[in-house]
Amino acid sequence: MGRYVPALCFLNLGLLISSTACLYLGSILINIYLLPSLDLLTSNFATVPYLILAVGGLLLVCSIIGIIAAVVKSRIALIIYAVLLGAIFTLQLASIFTSMELRNDLERRVIFNTSPNMHEDLKHYWDDETVRTKWDTLQRDFQCCGAFNLRTGFQDWSRLGNYQQSRRGVPDSCCLVEEEGGCGNTEEIFSDPLAYEKINIHGCMAIMKNRLFRDVYPVLLTYIACAVVLALITILAMVLAAAYVAAITRKSNQEKDGMGMYQVPGGHRG
Repeated sequence: MGRYVPALCFLNLGLLISSTACLYLGSILINIYLLPSLDLLTSNFATVPYLILAVGGLLLVCSIIGIIAAVVKSRIALIIYAVLLGAIFTLQLASIFTSMELRNDLERRVIFNTSPNMHEDLKHYWDDETVRTKWDTLQRDFQCCGAFNLRTGFQDWSRLGNYQQSRRGVPDSCCLVEEEGGCGNTEEIFSDPLAYEKINIHGCMAIMKNRLFRDVYPVLLTYIACAVVLALITILAMVLAAAYVAAITRKSNQEKDGMGMYQVPGGHRG
């Protein structure tokens, strides 16, 4: 039975290291590449990084529980550990399949060309704090303005005049240098031939299309391959935990029998 402890500790050490990698990757996809902000194009942009974070967080907790349970030889803790591994395995499968779908979306790139939902979202920029924060973050971090097209992306904001009569021009987050009073808060910015000297003129989707394909696409390929291996290790750890529980149970029953599973005939005669 002693072989289970080092095996489980070794596997859980690997799961612990993998969990930190998942947490790091999920954080980058959310905070650096702002994938959840693109959920209007496809929900996978938001689903994938949060699934990776969930896998990483649960693996971190579960691997620690697994090491402790193996060392103290607790059946209850090992059972809880095995059940958690089953739940994590399900999340891993979900993250693998959604990552494959997102990879295919990035490979086709057609999702970046047009989206009615994107223009609909722009209409709520001036009256919805959540939408405004999202677009300001995108436009500042990616140095873009508007939704689609190179060189004319900022023109997307001109279409909002019909919906927001009191608002004109582009948001301050489009400015090359943000300053009090704004740099393009009048309609003249849309006909200014030197607009590029004041604001970013490329649409955010046009900028992000190439950047995400260049940076995120290969990361997703690597994650899918590593996640498959990680899922197999998770299954192996779950099987070992179940076998360890069975071994502990057998040993406990043998100790209760006093002399093991088989007793000498007449051994309990008075």
